[in-house]
Amino acid sequence: MTPPPHGPARPLHHHGQGRTYTAHSTPTHAGTRTTIASAPDTKRAEIHHPATGRHTGTTLQPPDHIAPAPGRPASPQGATAMTDTTTDMRAADAAGAAPDFYLDLPDARIVATEALLEASENIADTIDARAMSCIYGDAGLGKTFSVRAALKEVAPDLVLLLQFRSRPTPRDIRMELFDVLHLEGKPPAHPSEFDRLLKQALARRPYILVCDEAQQFSRECFEYVRHLYDTGKGKSRPAVLFVGGEECYKTLYNEPALASRIYIWQEFTPMEPAEIAKNIPLFHPIWANASPELIDFIDQEAGGGTFRMWSKITHHVLEGMKRRGLSEVDETLARWAIRRSRPARPVRRDDDR
Repeated sequence: MTPPPHGPARPLHHHGQGRTYTAHSTPTHAGTRTTIASAPDTKRAEIHHPATGRHTGTTLQPPDHIAPAPGRPASPQGATAMTDTTTDMRAADAAGAAPDFYLDLPDARIVATEALLEASENIADTIDARAMSCIYGDAGLGKTFSVRAALKEVAPDLVLLLQFRSRPTPRDIRMELFDVLHLEGKPPAHPSEFDRLLKQALARRPYILVCDEAQQFSRECFEYVRHLYDTGKGKSRPAVLFVGGEECYKTLYNEPALASRIYIWQEFTPMEPAEIAKNIPLFHPIWANASPELIDFIDQEAGGGTFRMWSKITHHVLEGMKRRGLSEVDETLARWAIRRSRPARPVRRDDDR
């Protein structure tokens, strides 16, 4: 039997030896027992149904530099086991490249937080159901990063990334889709003709439409995406991911026709102190041996439970260590990095002046 097309990675637990593999091509559902056959000198393993022996997919071993989530053992050197908390930085993201860390922070590692793992599962379920889902939260919490990491196993030419830095109109969305679908000729002049062309193109393949920075979308833009989605049928319907800030959530939630079509809602929130204590030492080597008290102090003063802010602070700390010839982070250096990372005092609003 020919294996199914590649889809989103799913964790498969090897109950016999306590190992976990990530399936990159399998129709097996979560919780289903499988038989995994692997060779010691290969990064590939085959998955079979334990009762029928039917081939259901393959697994891949991760690169060595991916950090396991807290409390999970790393795979032994040379083993084919892959923990369900790893993410491949070299895999393609939604735009066809690896997801980037803020400031291109050197030596940073993806840490599979609970939010990232939940996003990965939610996105996989959204794609399987050919549904519309919404991932939302404040800036700097890793929404876009998590989405691109979760889409790493999807063929880049199936992911249609729409990202606008200012308020788009339905026409802007039409033009962007025309470009990302690589349609030939000139864009149609009339909206009805343009929409007919886009609907035909979207129905040809199992596309995933990613609307990033969706807080920029007006109600009309959300309605237009819903219109394109509703005209599809079954597997020819595009899966849609709205990724954005609080305004994205409010607009969708307050419109019954839109809210009723959202399959999964996921809110990203800042990491709690316990998560910071576990995740930051895995995020970058300079924090691996830092005291929990120092990490907690930095987060309380400036980190705010967000990886973007921690990336900024880490970047300053690395620069300070280089200038001062230090090999470890101390409180003096941490305070210097914090002063550079955030305003010294709150900025007054215009109505306070």
